[in-house]
Amino acid sequence: MPTVLDWNPTVDPSELVRVTQEAVAAGSVVVLPGDCGYVSLVNPASPNAAKYLAALAAGGAGPPAVLAWAADDPVGLGLPVSTTGRRLMYRAWPGPIVMAVAGEPKWPSEWPEVVQKALTANGPVRFRCPEHPLCETIIPALSLPMLVVDTFLPTAEAVLDLVDDPDTFAVAVGEHPAEGKPTVITLRGEGYEVTEPGLFSSDELEKFAARIVLFVCTGNTCRSPLAESLAKKLVADRLGCAPDDLPQRGLWMLSAGVATSGGDPASQDSVTVAGEFGASLENHESRGVNPELLAAADDVITMTRAHAQALAARYPGVGPTPRTLCGEGDLDDPIGAGIGVYRACARTIVTHLERLLPEWIGQ
Repeated sequence: MPTVLDWNPTVDPSELVRVTQEAVAAGSVVVLPGDCGYVSLVNPASPNAAKYLAALAAGGAGPPAVLAWAADDPVGLGLPVSTTGRRLMYRAWPGPIVMAVAGEPKWPSEWPEVVQKALTANGPVRFRCPEHPLCETIIPALSLPMLVVDTFLPTAEAVLDLVDDPDTFAVAVGEHPAEGKPTVITLRGEGYEVTEPGLFSSDELEKFAARIVLFVCTGNTCRSPLAESLAKKLVADRLGCAPDDLPQRGLWMLSAGVATSGGDPASQDSVTVAGEFGASLENHESRGVNPELLAAADDVITMTRAHAQALAARYPGVGPTPRTLCGEGDLDDPIGAGIGVYRACARTIVTHLERLLPEWIGQ
């Protein structure tokens, strides 16, 4: 009979992850809570994959999608992902959004033809990364690619009845009703269109598809946060809006550090000087650079040439080629040097931002 485990978020999930990995490897259906009710994970190479997909479809489930964690997953099937697509995948996943990627997929040889046809029966291949703490723990540990199906059912037991297979494995969280269906968008070229409205609004999509400018320094507590906050202030003044409204105007200004684990506030002198220039760093928390952030960025602006070299060495070929804020020069680290040095640093940042603003606002 099917195996059902109750999830306890206070217990170490490592054993649960291991059991799930074994079930997937054995070709069993795995049932997990998602963001639109329960979802089913199906190994596309399983001899019973087609049978499972047919049973789920007969019970009112949504079309199958390829389980994804990042933009590299569609690329792994030979499908191109535009800059806009990468932005949306980086920002909107995990979440209630399905992204269909136009193109000719290169199917793994072990996937049966009937499974391939099921994935394109509703148009371009769909990709999905459901949102739930359990999914966010288990999905990165799985050997992708896998298929995911939204059942829209409120209990794991209802999904088990639908699949009707004694080898099915489920993790239950009790009643977990769907509050709606995921938004479906189709990525074509550099743009996208909403093909099935759902929980993700058009306004949210526009915000998530905005251009990303990433400022990078060492610890993300002094120079790059200053550059981020001052850039927001300057651009917002030019556009006649509040800094917080920039994403709706098509522009995100972010910052990160090459040597930080994240979570630290901006230095007090940075906060003070930002305020003197009409910007704010009161709520800043440092973050570390990662490949997903670099891949989603349209522009990467480093504070020194050494930062650019560090990015190139650590993440070769990922994201746009970094540029230094000061051109051929470096912006020295003001940490510990006193408020006067911070003010001079901010003035230098503003001077070079003024040179770059027309480029960003114009696009």
